[in-house]
Amino acid sequence: MTRFFLVCSFGPYRLRVLTFGLMCLSGVQSLGAAEDTPVLQAWQPHEEWRIDAGVIAPWAEPGTLSLLNPELEGQVLHFEGNQLVAPHPLGCTDAYYEFIISPAEGLFQGGLPAPADAAATDLGVAELPVLTWRVNCSTGSFDYHFVSGSRVLLGLDQVVWSLRLTQPDASPESVTLGLLRDHMTHDMAFTEESILRKGNFLTHGLNRAIADYFALPKSPDEAPVINGDPFTDSQEYPASFVLGEALVQNFEAIVPVLFQDYDRQKRVEMVLRREGSRWLVDNLLYPDGESLRDLLKAGAGP
Repeated sequence: MTRFFLVCSFGPYRLRVLTFGLMCLSGVQSLGAAEDTPVLQAWQPHEEWRIDAGVIAPWAEPGTLSLLNPELEGQVLHFEGNQLVAPHPLGCTDAYYEFIISPAEGLFQGGLPAPADAAATDLGVAELPVLTWRVNCSTGSFDYHFVSGSRVLLGLDQVVWSLRLTQPDASPESVTLGLLRDHMTHDMAFTEESILRKGNFLTHGLNRAIADYFALPKSPDEAPVINGDPFTDSQEYPASFVLGEALVQNFEAIVPVLFQDYDRQKRVEMVLRREGSRWLVDNLLYPDGESLRDLLKAGAGP
């Protein structure tokens, strides 16, 4: 079933996606839609995750010595579009997905004791903030916190479970998600250092165009052509995003992304191309008709 969404923001760490027809602030559009058509065809993942192990959560009742629901260890979660085949209560048939940038205080829906940074470190979170994959189901809303590209932590009752990706999705959407996970949990400024972190998600041609942009001297008396973060088209970094479904044609794909923070929304379309066996980001398209390649060319001079 194809699902379309309106998007609402309810605070710095939470984003709720409501089904079409509910009243809320809107701003997501389908590819090629008019500006006043706030519709997004949402990404539908096809991945497999295995529950590896669990530890007693730091918010558990004092004296808790054993794991609740130990039978969950070794169980597999199959993401099949909007259907999640998983043990109760994680499985559902009408799932929808959103992504949130979570500081330590926002992990496990605010369940970590103070100081939250130290509690997160004790659970194996090496870097903060982290990208949270929120899976909304009829049975509840579940937060999967990425600690790497292939491992997440899930808080359930009084247990923190570690899950491992066993069947990755090599789609353009997954590549876009990998880029955004790295980008939005580290320095988002447009610098040579930040681009170096993300270079393996970009095509050779885009990496070269960015290098040419940085190679030319810039006047200290003039604002740079790229002033802010081109990956989210913003100067005030967003706290959440919704990933759209890719439009694929031959060796090119366009993945729409809606970035949101409070009442601000920015839509960016990621253009990906195949290089060898991989999808890589080759350009970014903005609502005003410009693209990252246009800005790089203008900033590199004649």
